[in-house]
Amino acid sequence: METLWTPLFAFMIFTLCFGLFGDIIARKTKAIISAIIVGCIIYLIGFLTGIIPTTAVDDTGITVVMSNFGIALMITNLGTLINLKDLIREWKTVIISCVGLIGIAIVAFTIGSWLFGRDYALTSAPPLSGAIIATILTTDAANAAGRPDLAAFATLVCAMQMFVGLPLASKALKIEANRFLKENNLSHSSITNQTTSTAKEKPKEWDINFKILKELPQWMQTPGIILFKLSFVAIIATLLSNLTMFGERTTPLLNVNIAYLLCGIIATEIGFLETNALTKANCFGFLMLGTLAILPGNFKSVTWASLSEMIIPLIGMLLLSAIGIIIMSIIAGKIFGYSPAISAACGLTALFGYPCTQIITDEVVESLSINQEEKKRIQQHLLPKMLIAGFTTVTIASVIFSGIIIPMIF
Repeated sequence: METLWTPLFAFMIFTLCFGLFGDIIARKTKAIISAIIVGCIIYLIGFLTGIIPTTAVDDTGITVVMSNFGIALMITNLGTLINLKDLIREWKTVIISCVGLIGIAIVAFTIGSWLFGRDYALTSAPPLSGAIIATILTTDAANAAGRPDLAAFATLVCAMQMFVGLPLASKALKIEANRFLKENNLSHSSITNQTTSTAKEKPKEWDINFKILKELPQWMQTPGIILFKLSFVAIIATLLSNLTMFGERTTPLLNVNIAYLLCGIIATEIGFLETNALTKANCFGFLMLGTLAILPGNFKSVTWASLSEMIIPLIGMLLLSAIGIIIMSIIAGKIFGYSPAISAACGLTALFGYPCTQIITDEVVESLSINQEEKKRIQQHLLPKMLIAGFTTVTIASVIFSGIIIPMIF
């Protein structure tokens, strides 16, 4: 049996679990059950029963690639996806979403630590703020600190959080949709007046352009050159982070992962990096697979006994953190004139992100017994906020949040 598990066979099984099975179930359930959940559960059961060797994922060599440079490229690439105009236009949504993450921190440092212990509570915070990248940053730190049990716990949190986030966000969106529908159907004149008012109050298109470099000719926009530039920016970010490790500090003041993200944003804005660079370099799919490959390896030291010990902290932190997000988001939303429902929905996007943000919005709108014109108006009200909120929490805020929280844990 051992001779069967060659690196190539191990890679095939990995792509079978996370790729084929995961994608099929995700499509059938409209992303309510993601490929992450499917793959992680298969590997967890496989490791516990001995069907899958605990070294299977590492034997593929993907995890080495990701730890050496893959994660650095992935986080730097996140910076190339950020549209400053969109963030500025929906600045209230951005702030409300970020404040929601404070709710996770408050729960982790207070009631979560009291009930489940500091280690479990704080380890759950980064994954809850933004799924895969934040989880990997946490698991890497946990494994480096000799705590594989916490790495496994963080992975479980990442895999299960959408089961709490999706139904709560869906309920909040339904409440907001009905509120919006009621307020805008008082009379024909009120609809007309609101439409006119909305047109007048349309957010100003911010004319921001920091681009100082000319676009390279097409023949120079090759995968090799794009990867070179992305790597160059990641190296600059590493050097900047190292410069902040002065005096008696043993860790940089500017976390390297935050530096990757910020340098990626700046390099894209000035025109040095292309938008969505890894996709244009035809490497995003493989590196995303590599990112997923890091997760199941965290289960190799899990036993039935240790798994049973994690269940209560897992469920408890998921529920309490969701409550913390909702409360803080509603408070922030009140300040900016957002309803409690849409504020809660924006904050909860941290627990699932895109494409679930669009899927549940579409499903809520389609479930309403109204005409197509009204559905379109509600869609225009809900979708931009959900997309920006999910992008803010999962892509930007989670990396920064993890960079702050993780040094406090390990």
